[in-house]
Amino acid sequence: MTTLAAWVSVDSAKPSACYLMSDSRITWPNAHWDAGQKLFVSTRFPDIFGYSGDVQFPTLALRQILDRMDQGFLFGSDADSALRHRSIFGELETAYHGYPAHGTDRSTILHFSRDGAGRHAKFSLWKIEWSRDGAIRSTSLSLPTSSVIGEIAGSGWKILIDRNEAWKKAQGRTARGVFSSFCDALESGEDLRSAGPPQLVGLYPSFPSRLFGIVWRNGRYVAGSPALNGAQLEQFEWRNCLFERVEPHTLQRIDGAQPQPRPRSLE
Repeated sequence: MTTLAAWVSVDSAKPSACYLMSDSRITWPNAHWDAGQKLFVSTRFPDIFGYSGDVQFPTLALRQILDRMDQGFLFGSDADSALRHRSIFGELETAYHGYPAHGTDRSTILHFSRDGAGRHAKFSLWKIEWSRDGAIRSTSLSLPTSSVIGEIAGSGWKILIDRNEAWKKAQGRTARGVFSSFCDALESGEDLRSAGPPQLVGLYPSFPSRLFGIVWRNGRYVAGSPALNGAQLEQFEWRNCLFERVEPHTLQRIDGAQPQPRPRSLE
């Protein structure tokens, strides 16, 4: 299982960014691994994905679908978000019916997408659900009109809600408070199936899909795995658990970046 959440940052009553966040733990009956990628981005289209529940099917199917769409096999470069989602869901549906080993957990894929760019950007969010005993289906979700969590899935959902309510009480509804509350939920260790470094992907109005680097417990992580010194660290935007922009070599807040202090009531 996992903790997976979709959230938006809203300026002037309009979404200015959309994000998916997840933990990195994959759990077996007698073991776990805290470096499993659960969030994915398209390198060609403004589409981001995250999953919770069964691990094997979404990991295998999403990676295959992303390769096909980024190489131009599923739709043209001018396809709008609705067409892209229909094509992606169709691929998942075909794979679902042919896949022989679905797990017992109810599973979810969240899909954020964007049409247009700049002030004409329009974001969309879908939820795809399935189980071994139920058909796969897709639902279009409404986007929040303030900077709040729009959808939560996975075993740690209640813990995240509790932490997020504490952050909202301390500082109101803010985008940074959503991510900070997620990090607090992971640090608490209350959900044994949600752990490891946070993962974050996002869509801005005028940029491609973005995979963020995360500073967690004085280490650097991308998609759940450690980022080594020899990596091209500067190609990522790095955030810490206060959602501050940080420099990947020093792990300190970038000069001139907005400081985001932790509310004293949460210390």
